[in-house]
Amino acid sequence: YTVTYTIAASGGCSQFQTTAGITINAAPSATINYSGSPFCNSGTANVTLSGSSGGTFSSISGLNINPSSGEVNLAASTPGAYTVTYTIAASGGCSQFQTTTGITINAAPSATINYSGSPFCNSGTTNVTLSGSSGGVFASTGGLNINPSSGEVNLAASTPGAYTVTYTIAASGGCSQFQT
Repeated sequence: YTVTYTIAASGGCSQFQTTAGITINAAPSATINYSGSPFCNSGTANVTLSGSSGGTFSSISGLNINPSSGEVNLAASTPGAYTVTYTIAASGGCSQFQTTTGITINAAPSATINYSGSPFCNSGTTNVTLSGSSGGVFASTGGLNINPSSGEVNLAASTPGAYTVTYTIAASGGCSQFQT
């Protein structure tokens, strides 16, 4: 803008005018979001930025984040909950601007199961050895009497034969279904 200061003519003097320029900058404003959070620890996650650009993204140690783009390398990050900060430096008479959002990265489920001692006689029960993520469901084909929660097999109630037992953890927390 140009501001004009005017003194009217009077007492034999002509009108006087002087001008000065003034610039008003819009204060920076932005919002950031990681749509789809929580994520599984594979691939990348992109930030959605609305508003002023030109800032930098940051977080605590453990989150592998590109400071310019806000892209998160999920596979190189430690699973956990993080706060991401977007900062626009002070400039043009405006103060520094900051906004935050959360992002959660979950570890992909992983497990192994084993029925050590196989083959078994058809009497009693046998227990599974589970290593890794819990919370899944055990299943097999008809004829094998298996507890879906614990994986315990009732040998006496099962039909003799060879069986394959699967252990399935449902998709959750951004991670796909896991099966072994």
